[in-house]
Amino acid sequence: MRAPHVALLPQRLAAARNAAAGLRDWLLHGPAQLQAGEHSGGVAGTIAVDGTALYVYAEITGYYLSWLADIDDGGEVVRARARAALAWATRHFPASGRAPATRIHLTASEPDWRNDAVFFFDLAMLLRGVDAASEAGLVVGAQPLRRVLHEQLSQFSNRDTLSPVIQWRGAQPLPPRWSTLGGPFLLKASARVAYGARHTALPDALERACANESARWAMQAADIDLGMLHPTLYFAEGLLLSRPDRADAIAQLLRRCLACARSDGTLPETATDPQGKTRYDILAQALRVGVLLRATDARQAPTQHELDHLAATLLARIDACGFLPFNADSGGQANIWCTMFAEQALRWYSSDAHADRLSAAALV
Repeated sequence: MRAPHVALLPQRLAAARNAAAGLRDWLLHGPAQLQAGEHSGGVAGTIAVDGTALYVYAEITGYYLSWLADIDDGGEVVRARARAALAWATRHFPASGRAPATRIHLTASEPDWRNDAVFFFDLAMLLRGVDAASEAGLVVGAQPLRRVLHEQLSQFSNRDTLSPVIQWRGAQPLPPRWSTLGGPFLLKASARVAYGARHTALPDALERACANESARWAMQAADIDLGMLHPTLYFAEGLLLSRPDRADAIAQLLRRCLACARSDGTLPETATDPQGKTRYDILAQALRVGVLLRATDARQAPTQHELDHLAATLLARIDACGFLPFNADSGGQANIWCTMFAEQALRWYSSDAHADRLSAAALV
């Protein structure tokens, strides 16, 4: 049964490389990063069918900076995009004052509960993007913003533990979501904050809280409650950075996630509802983690056949316009983080070039 698969493999790899190139071109030259106005340099979360950015998002701007660092080819376009993103973040995270709204809506919208709060995860992803772009030599002068982010992130540490969110306005409690309740997913954020100590020492309380977050979950990694697969895979990405010695446990966790796959190869949003909604970013996350696990020779890492199947399922979900939507119900809207996750996943899957840069630290 292996012969047909082997025969098709070069075609699949070529298709993945070509798709990654198309996604890369869309992210660099399409509407993902605003090019004019007050929010020039900021990166959108979702693009409407007419090409209009619906909101600018600090977390996704951080992802974009990390992604630019990972694709860096020495070209001026990549550097210009990174400089613009850093400039936007520096303007909107001043040395004094509260962080900007979580989602800065650019069109008329319903009230957004997320803007009643500030999230540790969002600030951490922006910090990692700034650090990654600095490491790649794409930007200079990031130290003032780094200090601001360290100060703001420190507000989430309390008795050497981390709070996922700080509510700063609104009389009603925040809704009970995975992002507000906390849990293993926070390790993706805390691991990247801790990794940033290579640039600038962290405040002591923040450093201890990040270390405790890793220690809290490391030994139960294989057996954590799956719940929603998106934050579960965030946890996997975080532990691969903070505790690479636990790669075998993450491989077991990923195998549990993949066991939830539907008949069409997609992964459900929630493990307890396998026939419910799917999310395409989960496919990209699973492929990225799987490629990393195979690169580290982790026991129970996905087989090449399993990675091929994930890649083929992801490829089939890319829109003809060159982006990845959030899910089947997105109605032609482009999702920026889904597209970045997919580009990185397919690029890593289809090429062993720059293998030295294939690491958990490079994950968008």
